[in-house]
Amino acid sequence: MTQDRCEPPRSIQSTLLRAGQVVARSLPGLTVLVGFVLALRKLDDFDTWWHLASGRWIATNLRVPHTDTLSFTVPDHPWTNLQWAYDLLLYGCHRLGGEVAVCWFAAGCFTIAVWLLVRNVRRSLGPVATALLVGWTLLVAQERFLIRPEMFSFVFFELLVGFVLFTDGSERRRWWWVPVIMLAWVNTHALFIIGVFCLACRAGAELLSAAGLLPRALRPETTAGGRRTILGASAVAAVVTVVNPYGVEGVLFPFHLWSRINGSNSVFQAIGEFRKPFSSYYPTFSVGAYQSLFYLSCLAVLAALIAAVATPGRRRRRGFDAGGIVLFAAIAYLSVMARRNMGLFAFGAVPVVAAAMATLGDRLPERMRWWVRPAAPVGAAAVAAMGLWLVVYVAGNGYYRDSDVTHEFGAGVFSSNFPVEAARFARETRLPGPVYNDLTAGGYLTWSPAAPGGVFIDGRLEVYDTEFFSRYMSALSNPARWRSEAERFGINTVLLFHRWGNRRPLIYALWRDPAWEPVYYDETAVIFVRRAGHEQALDRARKAWPQWNARTQTRVAAPARRWPWPVDRATAIDSFGTFLFAIGRVDDGIELYKRLLALGLPARKEASIRLALGYRLARRGQRNEAVMHLKRAARLDPDNRRIAQALKDLGVDSSGL
Repeated sequence: MTQDRCEPPRSIQSTLLRAGQVVARSLPGLTVLVGFVLALRKLDDFDTWWHLASGRWIATNLRVPHTDTLSFTVPDHPWTNLQWAYDLLLYGCHRLGGEVAVCWFAAGCFTIAVWLLVRNVRRSLGPVATALLVGWTLLVAQERFLIRPEMFSFVFFELLVGFVLFTDGSERRRWWWVPVIMLAWVNTHALFIIGVFCLACRAGAELLSAAGLLPRALRPETTAGGRRTILGASAVAAVVTVVNPYGVEGVLFPFHLWSRINGSNSVFQAIGEFRKPFSSYYPTFSVGAYQSLFYLSCLAVLAALIAAVATPGRRRRRGFDAGGIVLFAAIAYLSVMARRNMGLFAFGAVPVVAAAMATLGDRLPERMRWWVRPAAPVGAAAVAAMGLWLVVYVAGNGYYRDSDVTHEFGAGVFSSNFPVEAARFARETRLPGPVYNDLTAGGYLTWSPAAPGGVFIDGRLEVYDTEFFSRYMSALSNPARWRSEAERFGINTVLLFHRWGNRRPLIYALWRDPAWEPVYYDETAVIFVRRAGHEQALDRARKAWPQWNARTQTRVAAPARRWPWPVDRATAIDSFGTFLFAIGRVDDGIELYKRLLALGLPARKEASIRLALGYRLARRGQRNEAVMHLKRAARLDPDNRRIAQALKDLGVDSSGL
């Protein structure tokens, strides 16, 4: 029999298949590497600092606080600090190696969670499909790769998902590790309640299956002995959550927190992580990846459910049963309600999606599978190439630059996010307290205070009740109300993080108010001091200011590297330039914006900077330079109406650009 001309020689075909198999076997490890690279980034989260401050307080006082210990505004408010063990471990890590060690510790935890996710998905899918699905999932989850208790929660959650979806209870010793996991989880994060629900899904499916109330296609594949093990271990795991410093109150705390702090409460709408991911708020690449993954996942689970019920005699993959489907539905609902829950969807729902996809794949006709097999080596090579490219893209900060987010690959501190120098200036010049600070600056100030006595507010929204937070938000945008709050608490110094636009009304008001004097500003924060009664402190600040200002100018003028792309430096220059424009130092702001352009910005960001330059240059009578920047902006962002209007105001037709 002659060989078909369309079929490659068997030697070549076998070689390609072997090469494809080698590449395919490396894909799970490459996927974990992508997760590690996404997780290893500089400390940039505002809440990390109050976790460190909490751990320091616990280590110093050898007890867990029950009321607020970090602020002067609400010392009588209860503080259910379920993450006390996490705070203590994080502080211990910081004592050993500073912020660099903290970053590596977080990256290690997230990498373990990614490895567990790959392992769970791999139970259902081949290596190529696993790499594609988990890689897509990582682009969603990385938005929550923050140095917060979630770095433990993702590990614990993925461990429980592995037990709940893919074990039958026959390995009794393994299942009795579940109560140990829950004991550790309840003392590190309030998200332990998701673990309780996860176990309840499996236990409920087992009970309904034993009672014959589930269709055959949705029953978990468990023996009678295995069912007893699962129910017993799950019950003990639920009860053991009471073993925390707050007892039953600690167990009920997540429900209390959810009732107050979520996107449905209007007062918390200003906090981005409580916004719904399908809203128009700050549409990052991660949000887009989540939205498409959400639709695909719902479609896959629904299709697999229909197929499984319609063909109960056909194979159904482990993990796709009533418990897994309920878990998927609940996690999908939570993810839709708040952006902060996208990571839960990634780590909790995706293993169920993988099982659903495998269930559908088992029902494909054999002919269709025959056509897919020859493409496997090419698919494996393509996925491997994408994975390697993504590693380099993230490590070079290109991913963060093009996504326009304030993250940077590496270990250390993303300094432009925190008032490091401003707090040091306040301490060295002994500025008077109490100090008013905004929510963003508060986290760092709990760790490195500007003055003794504690902060005004920080990110512990379980401590600052709705009434207090409402007054804070209202005063921030209403200077008259802010003055009333300042008098109420006897505020003498104000330290504000100036990057966010909603701080600017208060900054403008204080800058013009003769009762307050601006004594310091840099690329991150601005400080004001009350004039009356503080002449000596003001004199110290005035004498120190020239030297501190010179340091700031040196920092922002220092040469910047081009690879990895300097996200921190670009953020600092952008923030400082915008602030200088706001206080009337237009020439300095223009120079900083020009320096920012020299770093090489993504198209839309460059267009917005050139638009701002064009406006200010035109107002200063530098029409030709303004037109040059605006024309460049129009080519970069041709659909931007503000750019077209700015050119029209200068008498330039932008239609042909």
